[in-house]
Amino acid sequence: MLFIVKSTHDYSTCQTHHPEKGPLFSETLANLGDHGVKVHAQYSNRLEHVLFIVCEADTFEQLDAAFDPILEMGNFEVTPVMKRG
Repeated sequence: MLFIVKSTHDYSTCQTHHPEKGPLFSETLANLGDHGVKVHAQYSNRLEHVLFIVCEADTFEQLDAAFDPILEMGNFEVTPVMKRG
């Protein structure tokens, strides 16, 4: 299944301002494959503190496990999508 994961936070909770959280956030994204999640694309808008990840996983549970270490660092919206045509 394909998913778009939208991660948002505000200026006060930005990992950039919390040196201990930045590496954890980056490592979690780098290790998504360890949970069976394949990342197809990643886009960000730094000015709005938004990250979009287009990824693929067999189950929602794989996504839940993969993002678990960083769930309290912001808001996450997960939308299943499909490619048409």
